Amino acid sequence: MNRYILTLTLIIFIFAGFSSAEDFSAVNFTLDDIDGGLFILEDHLGEGPVLINFWATWCTPCKHELPHLQKLFEQYEEQGFLVITISEDTPKSQSKVKPYVRSRRFTFPVLLDPNGDVLRLFQGSSLPYQVLLDRQGNIIETHQGYSPGDEKVLEEKIVKLLEAESVDE
Repeated sequence: MNRYILTLTLIIFIFAGFSSAEDFSAVNFTLDDIDGGLFILEDHLGEGPVLINFWATWCTPCKHELPHLQKLFEQYEEQGFLVITISEDTPKSQSKVKPYVRSRRFTFPVLLDPNGDVLRLFQGSSLPYQVLLDRQGNIIETHQGYSPGDEKVLEEKIVKLLEAESVDE
């Protein structure tokens, strides 16, 4: 019985640590952006928190979430906060991404991951999927899905990260 409890406790500890994702570093990646440029994650670390958001043009919850991310980006960009969105559209539907982004006037970087390689690196399985990093590139948390109000919880976490990072300077 004690061995069972010890094993169960260890499993819970491992998964609890993993779900909060603290002390795990993001995997560096390089992707094309919608304008044909290259984006390398590690080149954008160090200024402030980074939110990586995985989405697709066919994903209705993603379409509801993106305008909120644009507002957060605009509000906290000068403090070093960066929003990176990564389209999971396949090569077949990828031609819709740039017109969609331009028509909504999104100004954050939009990257293309047509084979889902980067989504898998971050252990995402469905969209939308977010990974919040501190400025050193440590994964603070991941979040799957979108419901109205999620953006308020996200904003609180961004503000706390910005405050903590300003104290560290």
